[in-house]
Parts: sequence; structure tokens; C-alpha cells
Amino acid sequence: MRLGVLFFLISVVFSLPFFDGWPQFNLLSTQHSSAAKTDALGLYSLHKRLVRINSVSFQEQDASEYIAEYLKSLGLTVETISSQGRNNVYAYLGKTRDTKVLLTSHIDTVPPYIAYYDDGDKIYGRGSCDAKGSVAAQITAFTELYEQNKVQEGDVALLFVVGEETGGDGMLAVDKEIDASWEMVVFGEPTENRLAVGHKGVYYFKIQVHGLSSHSGYPELGKDANNELIKIMYEISTTEWPSDELLGPTTVNIGLINAGTAANVVSPIAECEVLMRVSVKSDEIQKIADDILEKYQDVEVTVIQKADPTYLDYDVPGFDTMLAAYFTDVPNLTQRGFKRYLYGPGSILVAHGDNEYVTHESLEDAVEGYKRLVAYGLK
Repeated sequence: MRLGVLFFLISVVFSLPFFDGWPQFNLLSTQHSSAAKTDALGLYSLHKRLVRINSVSFQEQDASEYIAEYLKSLGLTVETISSQGRNNVYAYLGKTRDTKVLLTSHIDTVPPYIAYYDDGDKIYGRGSCDAKGSVAAQITAFTELYEQNKVQEGDVALLFVVGEETGGDGMLAVDKEIDASWEMVVFGEPTENRLAVGHKGVYYFKIQVHGLSSHSGYPELGKDANNELIKIMYEISTTEWPSDELLGPTTVNIGLINAGTAANVVSPIAECEVLMRVSVKSDEIQKIADDILEKYQDVEVTVIQKADPTYLDYDVPGFDTMLAAYFTDVPNLTQRGFKRYLYGPGSILVAHGDNEYVTHESLEDAVEGYKRLVAYGLK
């Protein structure tokens, strides 16, 4: 079955509110600009449909269903792998589940949902670069390679997961379900079309301080949890944390604080969540944090997420490199000897922001970049 020729209309997809038809392919025309050619192969149409779907973490099911049906319409074998009631999507040609190369990215986004808008140069919207730009570019790259007879059954698989923004439950579920021996895995994230040499790890924990409430006019009768938490947060934020020559400094973000009951009550409880981007072993960071917290009484610590820094492959000729200060799904897919690459369109500097966008140029370059990576992996 030839990709892009035997597209079929699936009635259940027509009933979905976000569906307004499959992209129209025109593989025979040669009288278009490069941008028009790319769009003829579905890049912009697919990207638009993906960004228009609200797929904030734990609400990804519409996006999963759309991608699954889209890939089926290309003639691929499609499997869904459940994670907490949402589906990851794994697709490949024919019956060969275990391929040489895997292209993967995530379909969930951070909140809030931001609508799609294209000004002719930049495409705005939640997930436009993080990471639906990667999803659309990977699918388009695969489609072009197949139409050019450059890939066949057993060469490339596609994997699109949920939950990357909230701890990686989607990739963790896939890791348990699929025991494939890929030779190369390309993870799609906004890297400004450069190969990442590595990314920091994470130490994410919650601190809860227990105090004793009393009338604020008689503070000696209570124990102020707020005051204790303020001291803890100050010490954590001003400590000189370990650094790495390649990955740079470990950074601290106290991103959520919840404390007190009223202005005229000595606080009986105070808590905060701390997310550290770690450039050394996470055990080393945890030991320093524990030493700080042991100096305070009635403190409860809950570790939410913990992972070491990740070093990546970047040996493909013709690519610039970069260092990623953010965390990804890479360590959530157990290393089985395959090479690991991190690459994609857009900049992390606008991801998660109110003005998240990806440029047309970056999207188109990513299609070519993914094609080059696949070709390198199949040598």
C-alpha cells in the first residue's frame, strides 16, 4: 500500500470535533516552492490540526485518537499502549515491530491551551514547538522517505507518547510494553534544529513543615510553620550547588508555595515544591538537600521525581550542537544499547510561554533534519 495514495475516510474520525479532513497530498506536482512542496506532503496541515487539539497533560486522548487514525490512513500498522487511561501510539510498516530506527516525541502540552495562529512566518499556539512541531515533522519526514523508496519494512517506527510534561508516565508505560532492539532513537524536542549533546537531570521534591496554630497576638503559644519554611527556602535557594563542566550549574526553582490559614493566625502548616535541574548525580544533590533539611524540626519531605543527567549522541555530520537545560523523556526509555539523539524544531526559550511559536523555516528544516538522521541510522 503506497503512502499518500490510499487515504481513506474513517467515519468515526469525521465525527470528532477537531477533524476537518485529511491533508490533500499532491505528490506529482513539481511546480511549487519548497514550502509548498512540504505542505503538499502534509506538514503544515498536519501541524495545524495537532495544535488545534487541546492535549494538556492527562487530556491527550483526542490527540492520540487523531494521530492513530492518521497513521492508519497512511497504511501503517498501529498499536496503542495505555497509560493511566490515555493511549500512546506506536506505528510501523507491515508486521515488523522491531525496527532499526525509532522517531519519537510527545503529544501532551503544559497548560493553558492557546489557540493556533499563523502569521505567515511564525506559527503560534500551545504545543506549536513543544512538541507538536516535532510530531508533525517526524511524520512528514517518514512519509517523504517512504514515497522516495528510501525506507521499507523494518527500517523506521514512530512513537508518540502522553505525559512527558508530568513525569513521563507515557514513555514509562511503553518501556515496559515494547522490548525492541532499535539501533537508533531520535527524540523530538525543541532544540533549534541542533543536536543536543546532553541535558540536565531533575530532583523534584515537596517540603511540608508542621507547626502549631495560635492567635497571632500571642505567637509564643504556637509554632509558626511559615517562618520555618521561609528559612528553609532561603537556605536552599542560596546554597552553592554542584556544577558540571559540560552541563553547567545545578539550578533551583521553588515553583509552588502553599502556607498559612489566615493573616491573624500563626500558621500550623506550610509547604512548597522545589524542582532542581541537576548537572551532577541526583544522589549527590539529594544528600545536600537532606543535610539542609535535617537542621529543621517537624519537616516532611516527599520526593516526586529524581533522575540523573543524560549524555546524548551527536556524531552525525552537518549538525550544530547545543546543551539542553531542560528534562526530557530520554531517560524514561531504558537504554538497551541504542544511540540516543535529541533534535527538533523551535526554541525551548518560548516553549511553555504565552507566546509559544515555531517558525515555518524551522519546521521545514526539521523535516530534512529527521530525514538525514534516519538515513544516518540506516547506513
